[in-house]
Amino acid sequence: MDESSMLRALADIVRGLAGPEGPSAPAADVLAEPLQRIGAEADVDTGGTIALRWLDGGMDDGRAAFESVVNDIAEVSRQAAARHAGTTLDPAAFRSEVARCAAAARWRDGRLSLCVFEIEGLMLGPGVDETRLVELVGEAARGSVRQGDVVGHLGAGRFALLFPRAGTFEARAAHRRVREAVGRLALDGEELACGPAGFAELGEDGSVDLLADAVARLQAARMRNAYTGPGAPSAPLAG
Repeated sequence: MDESSMLRALADIVRGLAGPEGPSAPAADVLAEPLQRIGAEADVDTGGTIALRWLDGGMDDGRAAFESVVNDIAEVSRQAAARHAGTTLDPAAFRSEVARCAAAARWRDGRLSLCVFEIEGLMLGPGVDETRLVELVGEAARGSVRQGDVVGHLGAGRFALLFPRAGTFEARAAHRRVREAVGRLALDGEELACGPAGFAELGEDGSVDLLADAVARLQAARMRNAYTGPGAPSAPLAG
């Protein structure tokens, strides 16, 4: 196997994975034929990370670089598909995306942060169209974050933002933009607003459960707001 063979295989992988709408087949299927030509096979884990097995058992810097580029192409493909879809992920899909991005961040020693927030100003009960709420807030959020960021709906009035290759500082800045965008919305004549938010960042050892940590911090923020905000027991009375 020479360098030109690897470049031709890489070009075929790009065509298969990185189209404007993402791959039309699972990554493992797209990779199979180009990799076979250069004597390799791919394992794709549940997080989307691709590990290559070289049939001759060899490994060198060139092959390691090739594997890294294949993973970068796959990541670009997923982001392109998400941008094209332009959707707000449901709870199951968002959890899956968190797991995939966390696995990718650990593999690349990268950064990853998450924000969970709630929408205030609307009681979600009988007669309230939750689908419309998700559409409105999701569109506002997607228009306020980077193209590669992910917006999810966790149920009722709770939403989440996932920030690959970004830390808590960037997440807080993005949340401020989302909060401003949501503040311009109204549903059924009721103005909407972002309530307290919880933030989490993947630790250096990659052991943090981002979503659980962010939800716990959201609960703590709500508790603080209940005791320090307007109408709280500790708030001074007007005199």
